[in-house]
Amino acid sequence: MIDRAWDEMLAEFRALGGTADNICLREGPIGRGLFPVDPAKPVAIRIPGNLLVDISDVDFAGGNFRVAARATIGERERAFLESYEAQFSWGSGGLSEIERIFDHAQAFPADIRRTLKSDYHCGDWFDDATDALMQRQFMLSRSIRYKDRTVVMPIVELANHGLFASYATRDGVGLQGQFSGEVLVRYADFDAHGTFSTWGFAFDQPQAFSIALGGKVGKNPVRINRDLGGVVPGTPYWIPEFAARDGGAQLRFLMLGNKQYPKHCKSIFYKIMREIGLSGFEEAFETVQHANRLFYLNLWSLIEDIDGPMAHTLRRVVHYQLRALSYCYGTTAI
Repeated sequence: MIDRAWDEMLAEFRALGGTADNICLREGPIGRGLFPVDPAKPVAIRIPGNLLVDISDVDFAGGNFRVAARATIGERERAFLESYEAQFSWGSGGLSEIERIFDHAQAFPADIRRTLKSDYHCGDWFDDATDALMQRQFMLSRSIRYKDRTVVMPIVELANHGLFASYATRDGVGLQGQFSGEVLVRYADFDAHGTFSTWGFAFDQPQAFSIALGGKVGKNPVRINRDLGGVVPGTPYWIPEFAARDGGAQLRFLMLGNKQYPKHCKSIFYKIMREIGLSGFEEAFETVQHANRLFYLNLWSLIEDIDGPMAHTLRRVVHYQLRALSYCYGTTAI
C-alpha cells in the first residue's frame, strides 16, 4: 500500500513538471530516508518552480498542513502539496520526528532548559513545546532559500544529512548523484553546534565556528558574531564578511577549526586583522580558541550527570565540536 501511494505521488509530481528518477522511501540506519532503487544508476530529483511555495503561505488548520488561500499557486499544485504532506511528511513521520526531539528536550529540568537556550544557544528545542513552535521548527527544518525566498521542498526534504551531495537551486530545487547506499545531502556547512540547534541531531561536522565574542586586539575592540547564514555552502573554507568599526573590527563569523584546511583558520584571522591595520592579533586568536574550548567544556559539565536521549545527543555535539576545534595549526598564504 505504501509503495503504491509512493508511486502514485511520484506520478503526479512528474505530471506537474517534477523530476524523480531512481528513488524510493524506506527505513535506513539513521531512520526514514531516500534510497536509490538501483544503486548502479544515478538519482535525480528536481522540484519545479510551480511547486515551490513560501513557508509564509503555509497554515496548519486543525493541525493539518494547508497551503493558504493567499498563495499564488495552481489548484492542482495545491492539492498535490497538501496530499504529499499528509501521506509522506508532516502527517506521516514529520510531526512525530519533531515531537520526539521536543519530548527528549522536555526531560531536562526547567532551569537547565533555560540555560541551554539562553546561555548556550542550543535552539528553541528547549522552549515549552507548543503546537505553534513545533510547526515552526518543522517548517524551518524542511525548507530552503531559493531566489530570496524561503520555500517548502517536497520529496527533497526526505533526504537525510551527509557531506557529499549538495542542493541544486539554479532552476527549481533538487539534488542528483550516484549513491551506493542512502541518498544523503549536505543541509548546510554549519558546525556540530549549529547543526544541532537548527535540526536537532548530532553530526560530526568537519569544521567549527566561534561562539559570539567581544574583546580587544591590542587596545582595539573586535567583535566576532556567529551569523552562520554567511557560510556559503560548498565552499572549502570560509572568509567572513568584516568591517572596520570604532577603531577595531566586526566579523560576521570566524572559522576556528577545519579538518581539511587546519592551516587556514589562523591565517584568515591574521589576514583580516592586517587588512584593518591591527597588530597583536596572534595572542587574540589563541584567546578566542581558549574561550570556545571553555564554553563547550562548561556545557559538558552542565549536562554531564543527566541521563536520557537528549543529554546523550548534546554530549555527542560537544565532542564533535571540540574535535573540529582541534583541527587548527600552522598558517598558510590566503
